[in-house]
Amino acid sequence: MIAFRRSAAVAVLTSLTLASCGGGGGGSSTPHVNPTPTPTPGQFNQADYTCPTSDTSSAVARTSSSAASGARSGIDAVRRGLARPSKTSQASPNLIAVTYNRAIASSSASAIATRESAAGGTLTRMLDFPRTGVTIHVLSVAPGKATSTMAALRTQTGVKSVGLTGYRRHALTVSAPYWTNDPYFAGFNSAQILTADSLDTGDPATYHVEPYAEDPYVSANQPGVPGQWDMHATKLEWAFAYSQASNGSGITNAAATGSASVKIAMIDTGQDTTHPELSGGKIVRQACFISNPDGSQSTSLFTTDPDGHGTNTAGIAGENTGNGHGFAGAGGNISLMGYRVFPTPDDNCTPGNPAGDSDDQCSATTPDIASAISDAVTNGANVISMSFGGGGCNAGVDPDPVEGAAITEALNHDVVVVAAAGNDGIGTAPEAPACDAGVIAVGASALADGNADGTHAQNALGTPTAPVEYVASYSNVGGLQMPGSASAWGIVAPGGDAASDMDNDNLHWIENIWTSTPFMATAGDSSFEGECTDDYPYSTAALAPVDCRTLIEGTSMATPHVAGAAALILSVNASYQSPTLMKQLLCTTADNISDPSQGCGRLNVYRAMAHAVGDTNPP
Repeated sequence: MIAFRRSAAVAVLTSLTLASCGGGGGGSSTPHVNPTPTPTPGQFNQADYTCPTSDTSSAVARTSSSAASGARSGIDAVRRGLARPSKTSQASPNLIAVTYNRAIASSSASAIATRESAAGGTLTRMLDFPRTGVTIHVLSVAPGKATSTMAALRTQTGVKSVGLTGYRRHALTVSAPYWTNDPYFAGFNSAQILTADSLDTGDPATYHVEPYAEDPYVSANQPGVPGQWDMHATKLEWAFAYSQASNGSGITNAAATGSASVKIAMIDTGQDTTHPELSGGKIVRQACFISNPDGSQSTSLFTTDPDGHGTNTAGIAGENTGNGHGFAGAGGNISLMGYRVFPTPDDNCTPGNPAGDSDDQCSATTPDIASAISDAVTNGANVISMSFGGGGCNAGVDPDPVEGAAITEALNHDVVVVAAAGNDGIGTAPEAPACDAGVIAVGASALADGNADGTHAQNALGTPTAPVEYVASYSNVGGLQMPGSASAWGIVAPGGDAASDMDNDNLHWIENIWTSTPFMATAGDSSFEGECTDDYPYSTAALAPVDCRTLIEGTSMATPHVAGAAALILSVNASYQSPTLMKQLLCTTADNISDPSQGCGRLNVYRAMAHAVGDTNPP
């Protein structure tokens, strides 16, 4: 098959820092963007497709302009809008995948190499899948020669299939909850709210206040209070409570806040390992696989993140939890494995820029994704999380044989694989790899609170005091909707649904960490920059360690909620180390949010945890 490319399931439309002078009216600051010319076909800068050689970067953490001007409460992070237009996923015309019987590939290696060379192919990499009994050779061929090379190899002994590859993928019953000391998770008291904004006389305290420990925008003097509504919607604090003695259930399991022995492989744009929420041993393995447009692969054991997307998804899945800083991760104290498969971006890669669709720096290639999956399986990943996609499946079969084989091998090792459904809209089926058979596809849910959001007009659904959860209109979904059943197309989890980049309602976004070392075309370029300041309510300061973060939306954000939940469940009960059993557990315990597109429902990690620990009186 042709080498497909995958894009992240969310990315930046425009990066706007909302700020206001103390006591004055609101305003906006539009960042300086330097458009990057669309590359000439066949020409590329090899440095953009080269893996990092260390965890340091020439880019430095910078304080956003809101810190200098005094950000209002509830507006303390850069907003990153959703890329709604569908992105095409075309295979590379110069990369082919030859799938061999594994035994023959091993015993006839020399003869196979001779035949491949004679047919016009050059071996760029080999992927071995012992559980499925196949070995795949990825060959580069000269322009216009793919058809003849495939025809020559298709009839050779031991060949099971030949096709194009290199698709590109473009960037969900205790008596008291347990609140970790992470400030955005725990909420804020009245004194902290006034410290953040002396004009905020209307917002009630959110500290340990359910259901969301977060306040929406109501008015200029009640602008809202930030937090992690997304984690509270899934009842994470109640799942954590099983770790505490005398929690009322009669069951205590210390691993209910996550076990470091359980590992989630985050395959994405990289991870900022210097971020305080990902440092200190949280990431136990790193690997980078990036191929240039000619198919030559660069590798290393470092995963710097010049984009930010991968740092964000890693944080949601399993950032440092209970460290008194920033946010709590869905997997709590589990371990992360960090993978980078995306090149260094350029400013074409901000969503909404049509030049990004044809710019290879804005997407990852499927053979690189397959390399990361294989490395994760080899190194003991329990869960794999992928927040990217492109193209569709045929009856659950991935359009790319290399990516598909890697996923099948992972599933045959009982690794739980979770992937974003995509951001093309409810009328569109989940993209690859979420549509692969055995993968848990994740769509995005959101909160309607009466304010205009990405799906509803003002006052169309919900109120600030009684929000209503729904499936975001941008989310891809499958055709089979069966609440409570693993036969449904997938599951939904919080992903947000903002009206626009200017939406100042906290409940319309997912807030979490961002890279401190973003790509900059020039010194003034802030296209990929987050908000690097102290945590609320001191977000006008920038004293180390700063908490780089952003407000964001998409199925990319929903996916690590499910991956983190799966890892949390495995922390207390290893018998769910099965893709089938895990989906069954998460679906049968999901909440029915009465939305016709919800699949098996919205993730409820508390109910799933109750079943996993054997609570005879589950919620």
